[in-house]
Amino acid sequence: MEFLAGGDLMTLLMRKDILTEDESRFYIAETILAIESVHKHNYIHRDLKPDNILLDKDGHIKLTDFGLCKHVEIRASPLTKVNTTELSVNFNQLKSVLDKKLGYRRCRKLAYSTVGTPDYIAPEVFG
Repeated sequence: MEFLAGGDLMTLLMRKDILTEDESRFYIAETILAIESVHKHNYIHRDLKPDNILLDKDGHIKLTDFGLCKHVEIRASPLTKVNTTELSVNFNQLKSVLDKKLGYRRCRKLAYSTVGTPDYIAPEVFG
């Protein structure tokens, strides 16, 4: 697997045009870990795009541009084992079983602000 040392993910994407499946897996996994790190500190990034994903000298992901970050209370329920044979194909039944098994309580809060770059913002935000 070829790595681009230094630079950003956008440069890598423009240079290679298409990433291999292994490269894609690697960069997606590293990006998820980086986002998880931000969430562990109770922040949401709110400006995630290839330009804000840098690659260090060893080809590992580093997030940048935390100017739009928002501090939030993030609470996670502890996970318990779920017996998959009990799960139904029907989504509503599956959700009900998981809610009961995991003790899931939806505790999301809205950030109440529109942020983003026009090239990467969801179309429905433009409304």
